[in-house]
Amino acid sequence: MEPNTEKIELYAVRSFGERLTVVMDFLRQNWKPVLIYLTYFLLPLSLVQALNLNGFMGGYLDILGSMSHGADDPSASSLLSFVLHTLGYLGFYIVGMLLMEAVLYGMMRLYQRGEGKLGTVQWQNLKPDFMFSLKRSAILALVGTLVGIVLLVVFVLVVVGLALITPVLVLLGYVLLLGVLICLAPPLSLVTPVYVFEDDTTLMGAVRKGFRLGFKTWGGTVGVMLILSLIINIISQFTSLPWTIFFLVKMFFGLGIDGLDGSFTENVFFTFGTYLSGVLQCFGGYVASAALVIGAAYLYGHAAEKLDSFTVDSNIQNFENL
Repeated sequence: MEPNTEKIELYAVRSFGERLTVVMDFLRQNWKPVLIYLTYFLLPLSLVQALNLNGFMGGYLDILGSMSHGADDPSASSLLSFVLHTLGYLGFYIVGMLLMEAVLYGMMRLYQRGEGKLGTVQWQNLKPDFMFSLKRSAILALVGTLVGIVLLVVFVLVVVGLALITPVLVLLGYVLLLGVLICLAPPLSLVTPVYVFEDDTTLMGAVRKGFRLGFKTWGGTVGVMLILSLIINIISQFTSLPWTIFFLVKMFFGLGIDGLDGSFTENVFFTFGTYLSGVLQCFGGYVASAALVIGAAYLYGHAAEKLDSFTVDSNIQNFENL
């Protein structure tokens, strides 16, 4: 059946169920341009990211192999390979998330200025919104990383101090940290949409508004994000299943456990199959996560309209242009 081409407004008060279905409605309308541009930007990235994923697997298995053969400590080369490929994978993942946000939010900005479904999106039309979204997402990622490092150092120092007093306090510290992270999840998820969709807002203004909207719609935001995360996790399990199978086969046969001959795991066909499954896992994870990024935008639109009457204020400010 042909999807409804009527424009889906970003700023609208929606029920809990509508905040879920609006994500699917947007994807049904615009799945072709979304998939095309996600493939254009993220598939090449996944081709390189998969090398780091498989390098991580190789380093991890080398460490396990050393331990299974009675070595007290794994070799320096195994540890170095494991660490470098892990950092490489995480680095490419961060870049991939930034590109995905730039593509999706760039399209959503373009969509909001149009009449309905995007149809065929030319790069010259998308580029300004893509670059704007990428710039602002990158600024947030950089600032967030720096703040996260500082907080991590403080947390480690606190944990060490508590451990010197009594180990029980360490457990209490971890429980409190988990509680804080759960409380901050909704506000943090709305900061990026605020910063991307409100052109005139500053970084600190986006943080303040994201936290205010997130805390005041905390329950609904958590519920929608949790359901979307569960759906994404199910989809990601399918795309990651081939790589998981290759990993398990290599682990059980490649380590020579109980005399099993794992030489076939070193042949070119097995290696190439492992690589392709790694590409599928990386790219599939990005595509599945698109629903969560889009969902955060519509959660922001719901909160902004409900709490701030964003559409009314915007129309008043632009009254002369109406």
